[in-house]
Amino acid sequence: MKEDNRWSIATGEDDGRPLIFRIRNQAPAFVKQPDFPHLLAICWPFDADVNNGMPTLENAERMAELENLLEEGLEASCEAFLTVAVTGNGVREWQWYARDRNAVMEHINKTLGELDPFPIEISFQNDPAWQGYNGFLEIITPTA
Repeated sequence: MKEDNRWSIATGEDDGRPLIFRIRNQAPAFVKQPDFPHLLAICWPFDADVNNGMPTLENAERMAELENLLEEGLEASCEAFLTVAVTGNGVREWQWYARDRNAVMEHINKTLGELDPFPIEISFQNDPAWQGYNGFLEIITPTA
């Protein structure tokens, strides 16, 4: 496994329901922070009252399909990279950092265009300092 594709798992709780955080330990080698100023959030809401707020097996399989397709399209093209996936309390959210909003949306539409629609919501924020990602890295980085 490449050093820049190692992940850590952390757990938490939201409204008494479990949360699972999968956090990439470091950015991929192709990434230079100033070139990836856009935080892309892709959210997949589901019924929080079923399965203690976690996705059903059917949803989890489809979520894995979506993630794999997006990783292949966005990371292979060096347009964006996945930093975090958070699951629990009725939602899975993937957080990516992207070079260019329009190019990323073109890749997403091209990658997913012929498939059955995924029930996702997509949003962007400017985050050139990677405050979002750094906040998650603090969860997995021991303090001295």
